[in-house]
Amino acid sequence: MIKISLYKIKAVFLHTFLKTQELTTTILIVEKERINFTEKSYEKLKNAIQEIVNEENKNDVYTLSLCYTCDNDDLRFPKVTLNYNTLSNVKEEAYNADSIEEAKWHFDYWLQHDMETIGGKKDTLLKKWFAKTPCYYTDEENERAIEEDEDLYEKLLKKGDKFTKEFIKEIIALVKRLFDENVLEQNFGKNIPVLLYQKDLEELPIAWTKKANPAKLIKEFVEYWDGD
Repeated sequence: MIKISLYKIKAVFLHTFLKTQELTTTILIVEKERINFTEKSYEKLKNAIQEIVNEENKNDVYTLSLCYTCDNDDLRFPKVTLNYNTLSNVKEEAYNADSIEEAKWHFDYWLQHDMETIGGKKDTLLKKWFAKTPCYYTDEENERAIEEDEDLYEKLLKKGDKFTKEFIKEIIALVKRLFDENVLEQNFGKNIPVLLYQKDLEELPIAWTKKANPAKLIKEFVEYWDGD
């Protein structure tokens, strides 16, 4: 009886060990793909910021923005698009807006220059990262969920929502890194805010913006939206 018990204990231990090893390997693979995506995205952001400085008077640029959407409204393909605005444009748009604050902080009055896109359906590194996460689901599953399977639809919706939250978490980290490594100050001569937003849904992106930026940089922006 003792030998059988020891055998069972060894078997359970071995099974647990192998499962742990398998889980560790999976986590490492996901982490590798996440890092590949974020490092490439960071380089794209830095290059786009340099392009803005090359095209505009750096003293005229007072803010950057990252607009969040999903390609084809598909939660598997979240993306943010880099834009910016200038004080010169604020003066021009002040005639169309209800106030100077609206012209300055409402994205509808901004310059519409899409400088770079992070993520989306064409981003192969995003796809590779997503494919290794527990959130992954196929085109076939997506089509079946939309056309005929409500339970599957709810399941995939939760998966997609979880992945987009992970995506936004990485975007916030990228913005913080721009500040930590003085990328903005080096290019514009001072730190400027990087505002995260989503059209037609302002409350949540304001929370993202607060997490990503030093409080003093977004004080005027937050006061405008909180008082709107």
